[in-house]
Amino acid sequence: MAYDLEEQESLDQLKAWWEKWGNLTLSCITVGCLGFAAWNGWNWYERNQGAKATVAYVQLQNAYVQNDAKNMKSLADGLMKEYPRHVFASLAALMKATSELEAGNRDAARAALEWVLNEAKRPEYKAVATVRLAGLELDAGNVDKALTLVRSIKAPEADSAMVLDRLGDVLLAKGEVENARAAWKRAMEVDTEGALSALVNLKLQALPEPKV
Repeated sequence: MAYDLEEQESLDQLKAWWEKWGNLTLSCITVGCLGFAAWNGWNWYERNQGAKATVAYVQLQNAYVQNDAKNMKSLADGLMKEYPRHVFASLAALMKATSELEAGNRDAARAALEWVLNEAKRPEYKAVATVRLAGLELDAGNVDKALTLVRSIKAPEADSAMVLDRLGDVLLAKGEVENARAAWKRAMEVDTEGALSALVNLKLQALPEPKV
């Protein structure tokens, strides 16, 4: 096919440009395609892992309801090991702690709660784990350690009803009745959903009348 002079000149310019920049252009396109493929691959992996974690967590809940301690422990350990970044791993650890405590295995319960604090990738559950750890320490008579744990919880979690309720428990154990009263009253104020209000109110009613 014959080209006129102007077309030939344009082709020559294109060839010269390609000889200079062609390899770099192909490299950029390749990198972009690989990046896009990797992004899609990661999304697929996340969805796939999420689906597996969901199935395992449903099985865990069933095992808990059926009081199947052996399967529950296996499923919880699997979630914690295989999917530490997933929300269900943290929930599994908290559920495992409950089950172990019910069975009288305080050390195992403590280990599950400490996993949430140190290994899990879900900071939103650290306050829950810390409150429960403080309860274990309180039951063991380690009042000062329990107080240190509760006071280590950072805002805004530190103002939640759950944390203030446990703070009241610890302060009462230390003999600080009025400080415990103040903590429980504050817990009532911030408990907008009313989840703890009935229990906290019973604690307040059980306290001696404040000294005048």
